[in-house]
Amino acid sequence: MEDPLRFYAEVRVVACPDRPELEGALGAIVGISEPPNPDTAPSFGVMLDGFDIVRVFSREQIALTGRDRQESDYY
Repeated sequence: MEDPLRFYAEVRVVACPDRPELEGALGAIVGISEPPNPDTAPSFGVMLDGFDIVRVFSREQIALTGRDRQESDYY
């Protein structure tokens, strides 16, 4: 089964303890880690709207909005 957290999926930040002002921000997944240990969950690089940064989040810190964006929106 394909992971619904895929490249360019739109997500909302639901938790960011070190930067609570980012909670609620929208963005798109532009990077997915590939941990060497299969027991380690991947992390997700998210380009946040209105911020000129990519932040790394765990699966628990982001939620899908149900929309997808296009690669051309970013590159």
